[in-house]
Amino acid sequence: MDSYLHRLADANLVESIREHARWQFGCECVEEDGLLILAGTTRLPFPFLNCLIRVDPSVSAQRVLDQARDFFWARSRGFVLFVRASQDQDLDSLCQKNGLEHLGNAPCMLVTEPFESVDIPDDIRVERFTAERHVRDAISINREAYQVYGFDPQAIDLVYGEPSRLLSSANVTGYILYRENMPISTALTIFSGKGAGIYWVGTVPAAKRTGLGTIATRLATNEGFQDDASMVTLQASPHGEPVYLRLGYKAFDSLRFYVHPEPS
Repeated sequence: MDSYLHRLADANLVESIREHARWQFGCECVEEDGLLILAGTTRLPFPFLNCLIRVDPSVSAQRVLDQARDFFWARSRGFVLFVRASQDQDLDSLCQKNGLEHLGNAPCMLVTEPFESVDIPDDIRVERFTAERHVRDAISINREAYQVYGFDPQAIDLVYGEPSRLLSSANVTGYILYRENMPISTALTIFSGKGAGIYWVGTVPAAKRTGLGTIATRLATNEGFQDDASMVTLQASPHGEPVYLRLGYKAFDSLRFYVHPEPS
């Protein structure tokens, strides 16, 4: 795959961590010594709450782990390491050597063109994120949607941060799908220069397998191309991957999540 597109997609992943930090009042987001570290308003080790990613590949894996331990253990908390197959092989091996819990894999995928059309069923109403109630509705959807992966519902609340802060960002937009005024599906777009990324796609369990997640993904993807982006990327969940493949997303990398416990 085109290395330029790969770099744009990776840059969006990194920017998504910064963006999540902007929504969370009182969190710390530190970028130094080749690492981007986010320490949220909870001690829970969870992506986008207490996590880090290496942004300088010249920093050794052992240095990454040592710096992460120093930072998070000083705050009495565990953390999640974002490890990419294409550039973090040494870090992946070190995490395994240290017996860190492997939380899961997410295929990194992208598309280079918007979808031609998005057909909305007559009984579905689509609204863009314009008010705090939309963010709260997205939270309510994904509190249910991500339980299948064992996610703590409180973590979903915290990931979205303060609704007003999310809405004030010029780099974020999102969609909610409603049926009879009930929020049932959502997706969010984060912009980063010539790239954009799709995050927090979710559908309530009662509406699974009805095509609504596909509609939300199409809307969010097309939104990503509105500012002349060269590609739109996402990191797929196990249930989402086949949907994205059918839509035309192509895998170019894999993101692994490792959980490091808090100090004993």
